[in-house]
Amino acid sequence: MAVKYFNYPPSITGAASAEGHHYMMINSYKSTSAIASSDTIISSIGLYIPPAALTTKFTGDYSSKDGAATTAAMGAISEGEFLKSLRGVGEKISTLAASAADTGGFLSARGLTPNNHVALLYKGPGTFRDHSFAFKFFPKNKDESNLVRNIISEFRNGMLPKMGGNVGKSTVLNSSFFKSPRHHKIKFFNGAGENPYLFNIGTSVIKDMSVNYDPQSVVGFHSDGSPVAIDLSLTFQEIELQVSEDEVTGPAREQMTATQFQSQAAIQGAEEGG
Repeated sequence: MAVKYFNYPPSITGAASAEGHHYMMINSYKSTSAIASSDTIISSIGLYIPPAALTTKFTGDYSSKDGAATTAAMGAISEGEFLKSLRGVGEKISTLAASAADTGGFLSARGLTPNNHVALLYKGPGTFRDHSFAFKFFPKNKDESNLVRNIISEFRNGMLPKMGGNVGKSTVLNSSFFKSPRHHKIKFFNGAGENPYLFNIGTSVIKDMSVNYDPQSVVGFHSDGSPVAIDLSLTFQEIELQVSEDEVTGPAREQMTATQFQSQAAIQGAEEGG
């Protein structure tokens, strides 16, 4: 199946990329499972980088637990420090006893608050990251209107699931399963190459898509019926958790940091050469 190429504005790649223009590329792939994608690109869409698009965040899931500080300290001691650790255990028991006995606030009234030896425990990465992009299209002629329509159609097809079984009017009733939507890989480019100063986005799915055909609250059409302005909002959610590169060396680190992403020029060159 031939790769579908779309660029908006039409000059976003090619000669413009050679001049160092900044843009983003969104390639879509068939999903083979919840965490894996096919190597075959279905579509490649080059778009300008919209305002408020260059923000990312990382979160961690932590929770506090009483007594965890003492437990962690005992786990790190050597045999020679075992006797000293017993004193810590005794202090913990004393603390628990004091906490239980201080029901009337006697100790607190004297300025003594039982130490519960609380520690902050790491439970794992917080969540799968989201990245949102809001594009504004102002097609000036029929060709640009058709281009925008094709881009919106491609994102819609990439977001929605496919049905299993035979395609037909009764597919929804006859099919037992939905087939997972496409996976997307997003990269930011500076000229013909990837911009190394911006963050990386892991393989993602489109979890939210909104299209507004009268963004200025004024209905306007060209003579052929195509809208004069269209807003497209996309929210991508990663399907893989981000991990640190600390203590990862050699080929494994190179594999983690490799872009594994093809620009349109590279894809087309491979197709022509193959």
